[in-house]
Amino acid sequence: MKNQSIDLAIIGMDCIFPGAPDMDAYWANILAGVDATGDPPKSWDALPFFDPNAATNDRSYCKRGGYIEPLAEFDPAQFGIMPGSIDGSDPEHFLALRLAAGALADSGYDKREFDRSRTSVVIGYGKMGTSGFGNAFYHASIVDEVIKVARRLRPDLADADFAHIKADIKAHLPPFTAETCPGITANIISGRIANRFNLQGPSFTVDAACASSLVALDIAEKQLRTDQVDMDLVGGIQANL
Repeated sequence: MKNQSIDLAIIGMDCIFPGAPDMDAYWANILAGVDATGDPPKSWDALPFFDPNAATNDRSYCKRGGYIEPLAEFDPAQFGIMPGSIDGSDPEHFLALRLAAGALADSGYDKREFDRSRTSVVIGYGKMGTSGFGNAFYHASIVDEVIKVARRLRPDLADADFAHIKADIKAHLPPFTAETCPGITANIISGRIANRFNLQGPSFTVDAACASSLVALDIAEKQLRTDQVDMDLVGGIQANL
């Protein structure tokens, strides 16, 4: 049963949004009425996402959006993560870890003792078609389909030629290895945070589409009010839209 008499306190926060690398910048943008949406960064020019023809059904015909690319920095060494496991994984895993560290630092609990066995991690993440999963799909299927098409178009080429083509395509993709597999698994987002900060309470990722972060907050509130935990590290992350 809910204990409505318990007061809950938000003691630390961190965030990253388009045009805002931290909470102060985000709040300043809100107060100033800043429109943080705009055209994509130049690095997107070579990517096949945009087609100005609205009649096509396999591309976007709008380029305007909320882009965080210049702000999405992550230092794997800071968290004891192998750099080779970053490329090919979903960026949410590492941005969430960075923001969790920021929230703990903002609360002061990065430098003080607390009962880690009664500290929970609940992350809202509406998993859609992500970059990490797309990379895995390319390695596992698309590359072979491309080679099949190439064989039909160029029956004069030898097996060694197609092997060279396949190797060249894979060399231009982000890696996909055992190290990157966890980086496309949604539940690892919360598990990685719990592992890096030795938080031993319940740890899980919830997917309620656009309501994921609100559902995560609701679950965290219930955990606190029913005395399952003393503290919750709770938030939402979505970078791949």
